[in-house]
Amino acid sequence: FLPGITKSVLLKNYTTFRIGGSADFFYQADREEEFLKAIKISRELEVPFFVLGRGSNILFADEGFRGLVIRNNVAGMKIVKRLKKTVKKEREGRAHYAPGHPEKYLQFSDLDYPQEPFDTEVEVSSGASLQPLIQWLLKNGLCGLQWFAGIPGSVGGGVIYNIHGGTKLLSDYIKEVTVLDSRNHLKKIKKEETSFAYDFSQIQKEKSIVLKTNLLFSRGDLPRAKFVYQEWWQRKLKVQPQTNCLGSTFKNFSAMTTKKLGFPTGSAAWFIDQAGLKGKIVGGVQVSEKHANFIVNLGSGKAGDVKKLISMMKEKVKNKFGVTLREEILILPSRKKLF
Repeated sequence: FLPGITKSVLLKNYTTFRIGGSADFFYQADREEEFLKAIKISRELEVPFFVLGRGSNILFADEGFRGLVIRNNVAGMKIVKRLKKTVKKEREGRAHYAPGHPEKYLQFSDLDYPQEPFDTEVEVSSGASLQPLIQWLLKNGLCGLQWFAGIPGSVGGGVIYNIHGGTKLLSDYIKEVTVLDSRNHLKKIKKEETSFAYDFSQIQKEKSIVLKTNLLFSRGDLPRAKFVYQEWWQRKLKVQPQTNCLGSTFKNFSAMTTKKLGFPTGSAAWFIDQAGLKGKIVGGVQVSEKHANFIVNLGSGKAGDVKKLISMMKEKVKNKFGVTLREEILILPSRKKLF
C-alpha cells in the first residue's frame, strides 16, 4: 500500500541492541512528504505502525512487530534566523547528575557551566541523528548541545522523551515543535504549551508524531564548547559500552528523591552496582561490566533474556534499597499477527 514498502524485514538490523524479530512491513521515508503519507495511510487502513529513528533505547520482541515499522530518515537542519535580541537561558534545574563515588564513576561537574544567552534559531527534522547535529552546530559556530555528546538516537526521539545531557534537558533549547496530531492535523506547539519534564513530554501521551523542531542556540564560547563535547564523549567511551547495547536501561532518581531518602546519588547504575549485578548474565545478555545501567547483547541475546534480566535488576534493587527502578527504554510488544 506504499511504493517501496518491503515485507518481513529483520528489526535487529536497525537497532543498536541487535535484538528483535521481523516486522510484517517496513518502509524507509527519506522525505517529509513520504513520512507523512506513510503515517496517514497506516491510520486510514488501521494498520498498527511504529516510527523508528536511530534504533537506540528500543527493544523489539523476539516475535517481531505485527504491523508497519516506518524508518524516519528525514534529517534536514538549517539556521532559520539570528535573533534581534538575545534570550537569556534560565537554569531549569530538573536534570541531575551526581556520581556515587567521585573516584569510581563518570565525572561531569568540571564540564558544566551556565548556558550563554540564545541568539540563533535552528530548524531540525525529526529523523536527524543527534551527534551529526551537534557537529553541524559546532561547525557553524553554535553552542548548546555539547553536553549531549555520545548520545545515540534521533532528534524526534530526543524531543518525545526529553533526553538529558549531564544537567541539561533537551527542552531547555526547544522553542516549538511541529507535529502531526492523532487526527492527522499539522500543528506547531510552543514549548510553553506542552509539559516537559525529566525523560517526559506531553507529546508521548497525545500520540502525536514529531516532524521537526525549532531550537535556540548561542554563538558563545566555541572553543570551550568544542572541548566539552570532545572531553565528555571521551570520558563516556572509557566507561560506557558503545556497541550491541541499549542506552540507559533505567531512569535515574530525581535530586529530590535522592536527598529525601539519603542516598549519595540518584544514578540507577550505582544502585544496580551496589546490588551486585554488574556483569550478571542471563541467556545471551549481560549487565555491562563497564556501566551497570547498560545491558549488552553478547551475540545471541533475545528480548526474553533482556526482560528476565530487567526483572531481576528491579527485584534486587527493590529488596536492597526499597526503591523501584523505572525503565527508560521502550519495550514493544509483538501484537497479534495481521494476516
